[in-house]
Formats: sequence, structure tokens, C-alpha cells
Amino acid sequence: MPVAFAGLSVCEAAEELGVSPSAVRQLIAQGQVRASRFAGRIVVDPDHLRQVRAAARPAGRPFSVPASWALLRLLAGQQPGPLSASRLSQLRRHLRADDPRRLAGRLRRRADLAFSYVHPSLLDDLAIEPGCVLAGRSAAERVGADLAGDGGPLEVYLPPAAAERLVRDFAADPEVAVGVANLVVRIVEPGQLPEHEPGVAAAPVVALDLIESGESRAISAGWRLWHDQLDAWRERDAHDR
Repeated sequence: MPVAFAGLSVCEAAEELGVSPSAVRQLIAQGQVRASRFAGRIVVDPDHLRQVRAAARPAGRPFSVPASWALLRLLAGQQPGPLSASRLSQLRRHLRADDPRRLAGRLRRRADLAFSYVHPSLLDDLAIEPGCVLAGRSAAERVGADLAGDGGPLEVYLPPAAAERLVRDFAADPEVAVGVANLVVRIVEPGQLPEHEPGVAAAPVVALDLIESGESRAISAGWRLWHDQLDAWRERDAHDR
């Protein structure tokens, strides 16, 4: 069984960030602060909150979910989907010119997060369920990130219907705090997620997952991978123009 998690209340998190509790709830809803429910209350992950506080600076207006995935598909060298010529040109300009950290910050709303506790013996079976795409640390080595894949929760991307079904079928406790969870699900609509190979998210996506992880080694590896991916895209783009 999961053990109690010494997280922060919304009010405590608000004090840490110097904002109102309602602002913290908004950050949670936007996916910019990691939290979940434990024993009927919202619990904020203190490690992730420290990373948010350390990196706190305006990132600019977040991209919409469709624009986020279109941009990430472009960065991964894949077709971005149906876009007007002007919107495609605009996204390419962001990739060419935006500061890498600012660009990453504007992509935080790309997916909703859900945390669950699954019996450890079931995690391998869950990872190969149809529709599961490995994410974050679970995919790091597969996409060339300088980070060992062992340790930490299983991280996956799933479409909404599949996420609901798998949490229902596998989770011993579907509403646990992030410090207890051994399954992190990022929910994305079908057809939006670029893949490195079947069942593994593309490198730019994994880089963002790592950057937003709240764990120092993963964050460092994520930034290295993010810069590598952006530099490689810019080099190809300059050659093609």
C-alpha cells in the first residue's frame, strides 16, 4: 500500500510562491505546478514547486494544445497536421527565433496530468497496453537522453478514453499524491503526439517531460536534449531555406 506523502497544502504552496491560493489552483489546473489528491485534499509536490520557484519568470502566453503539438511535431521532423499556411509559418518562426527556455515554458499546457498507484507487478503489463506511449524518464534512454531510465514512476502518454480505462483497470489508488504515485499519465488527444518509434514519445516531447519533472538530474538531461533537438532543427531549417 502507498504511504503517506508529506506534500504541501495549496495555502502553503501559495506562501512559498508569494501568490494567492487561487493563483496556485490556476497553476495546478494549467499543469504548471504538480499536484494530486490524497485523503480528499489537494497536495502539491514540494520538489516540483521548488523548481517552479527557481525558474519563475514570465514565459509568455502559453501555446494552445493543438498549436503545442503542431510545433512539437515540426520539431520532431513530422507532419504538423492540418494548419493554414500563415499558422505554419508562424510556428516555424517560433522555432527559428524564440529563446529555448521561453519556448519550452510556453508548451507546458500540452497535456493534462494524472497520478496513480499501481501494484508494481502490473507496471510492465501496463506499459505495453495498446495506446500507451512511453514518456519522460521511461523513454529517456530510448531517445538518447543522458539519463538512466531506472527509478521513478512509469510515465506514459495516453488518449483520454484509454487513460480512463487503464486507470480503472490497473490502479489500486487512482487519486494519490505525486510522491506516492508510481504511474504518471499525460493525457493527449489521438493523432497529436509525435513518436520516436512505436510506443515511445519523440525526443522533443521527452525533453519537455524531463524539464518539468521536478528532479534535478532529469531536468538537466531534459535541457540538454531540448537544446540538441532545437539546434538540430534550426540547422536543417537553415540548410533547406
